[in-house]
Amino acid sequence: MTWLNGRVILITGGASGLGREIALQSARLGAKVAITDLHEQRLEETRADVTEIAGDCLALKSNVTDEANVVDAVQQIISKWGQLDTVVNSAGVYWKAPITETPIAEFDRVYNVNVRGLYLVCREAAKVMLPMKSGHIINIASIAAERGILEESVYSSSKWAVRGLGACLAVELGQQGIRVSTIFPGGMDTNFWENDPRKLSGEWNGSRMLQGQDVATAVVHIASLPPEVAIKEALVYRPGV
Repeated sequence: MTWLNGRVILITGGASGLGREIALQSARLGAKVAITDLHEQRLEETRADVTEIAGDCLALKSNVTDEANVVDAVQQIISKWGQLDTVVNSAGVYWKAPITETPIAEFDRVYNVNVRGLYLVCREAAKVMLPMKSGHIINIASIAAERGILEESVYSSSKWAVRGLGACLAVELGQQGIRVSTIFPGGMDTNFWENDPRKLSGEWNGSRMLQGQDVATAVVHIASLPPEVAIKEALVYRPGV
């Protein structure tokens, strides 16, 4: 029996892509699944699919950059199930351009979601987990936090910030029994890239990219480990690529 069975997991960005796959796989392992997202149609579709598997799903339209939204989402989870055991911060956005061609509005947009939003969710989750001296926070970074990438100064540096935050929280919260894991996936063939010119033009070969369900399997495996085991960082990549 997996540690996730009967426990409550929150997945941000849970309506599509990697977040959706994590929600579905967690449900199959017996978790009580809550998802947040801004895309209402995809949110409802994923809610229905998770409910078909697990019998229930809490789906909330919520903006991770809005402090009140994040506080309310966590409160709704506690009101429904009385606990919050695992959080997966999967919400994220992207920008690619030379630094000289990057409007500050795009910098703010990426950092608001990828850093501020993730920080807010970690903070509110910690408030619930600390009294229990138990819990697991899993932050989805990127292989872009492993190296510098051409024309990704905004996105890549935001994921380096995620990595740094995870390292700090692993020390701070780990002393109180809360595990913090940071995942570094390679490029995934998900709808995260659906409007990227390289995907639309066929420049990117999806068959050579990771599939969302495969990365989700790695994330859910880490989430399923018993509390005596902590994975601080994990790089997930396609062999030979």
